[in-house]
Amino acid sequence: MMANHFDRLVKTTLPFGFLAFAMLPAAPSLAGSLVLVGGNWAYPGVGGDAEPYGVSIYEEVINLAGGADSASIGIFTTASSASSAPGNGALYVEDFQALYPDIDVEWIPFTIGNCEGLKNDASFAATLSGKTGFVFGGGDQSRITDCFFDQDPIAGTRTNSLVFDALEAAYQGGAVVAGTSAGTTVQAAEPMITEGQTYEALVYDPISLIDIPPIADELYYNPLGGFGFFNYGLLDTHFSQWGRQGRIIRLAAETGKELTFGVDENTALIVSNPDTPEVSFTVLGEGGVFISDLGEATVGEKNGYWTISDVQATYLTEGDQYNPLTQTATVAPSKSSIAGLEELASVPVEEDIFSSLKPEPPPDVDGRANERALTETAIALVNSKATQAFGVSYETEPVQYGVLLTKPGDVAGFIGLDNQGAEKISFQNLNLAIAPVPEPGSVLGFLGMGLAGIGVWKKRQRSHS
Repeated sequence: MMANHFDRLVKTTLPFGFLAFAMLPAAPSLAGSLVLVGGNWAYPGVGGDAEPYGVSIYEEVINLAGGADSASIGIFTTASSASSAPGNGALYVEDFQALYPDIDVEWIPFTIGNCEGLKNDASFAATLSGKTGFVFGGGDQSRITDCFFDQDPIAGTRTNSLVFDALEAAYQGGAVVAGTSAGTTVQAAEPMITEGQTYEALVYDPISLIDIPPIADELYYNPLGGFGFFNYGLLDTHFSQWGRQGRIIRLAAETGKELTFGVDENTALIVSNPDTPEVSFTVLGEGGVFISDLGEATVGEKNGYWTISDVQATYLTEGDQYNPLTQTATVAPSKSSIAGLEELASVPVEEDIFSSLKPEPPPDVDGRANERALTETAIALVNSKATQAFGVSYETEPVQYGVLLTKPGDVAGFIGLDNQGAEKISFQNLNLAIAPVPEPGSVLGFLGMGLAGIGVWKKRQRSHS
């Protein structure tokens, strides 16, 4: 979850047969699109850095909202605390106006402090009519659901508020809905992740809660989900930076979801033509989108602790596309196959694979000493002659977890330059397994076990979300 505005995105078509990709549409489009940013969205306003990846995402929101001359954008900072919401809203307004001074953009004063009295106010809900785009800032996604719905945690029920109905009508009518961090997570259908760190998510059972969760390391989720605008699988943010692969995979396995999508910081997953046969995803920005496919995964336990194997991992970067209906990826034409051109002989063992919050980390924006550890280990494996890579959790009590990445014969890796001239690697079909290691630091023991030794395995029932 994001504290404020400044805490600012497989399978493929047949082997290496990737279609040519045209970058995001240049003409304004009103398609009811989603722009899902993974947090730390670089901002172009006063005091900020006009960082090109972040600016490209702002420009895409404006484009999808009808262009600078026609767009009418509303800013929601409902995920912020009541005291910080107005200031955060003003920052977003400043960001858009820094790019287009005359653009129609305004903060919508709908916060955790006043929403109870406004959520079913017909005149207030009517103010959303006519807007062609909405942006949801970061904070706590549970504040957003608390404001936009009437929820009964005891009965386990939810009804729409008039404000949500107005938002949904605008979206279904063609408005673009964008979010960052909590503002992205809330776009998901059920369930919606609300709290927790990866290590605790693996050690302890997930906790279902239809309410604002406590600040905790345990994995909490709202079984009723968020807005439901994104209904292609589980959704999470700050993904590679905060090592959230284990967190989202555990929740997907526990709730019967086949696909998960983790969006990196300062990166957007653009969803075009949602809820139609023409739906497509496009990656835009600095990082990538980590997709986990649990369709053939096997869940079990080892010494009383949760395990999983045969998760298929895909990582897409700027310009790549994905079809969630066929579960196929289309890599940008700027990338070429890495097969035969791998630069590394082997991949060193990663000793903090889940990018933990260490007790005494070095100076860092969020206290994490080893951001992007799992994703970078996977990328290194793809760019190496090795067939396996391994990492362990920094935490060892009550158990140390290990991640085994395996490069099967059908793995595909691609390398190329993005729009800013930075080298990016995408891959699909890496095999991922998570299980406790026999003893803390016992790498060889884990690698020698093979899948058969990880636990008493039970085939997970296949589901379609």
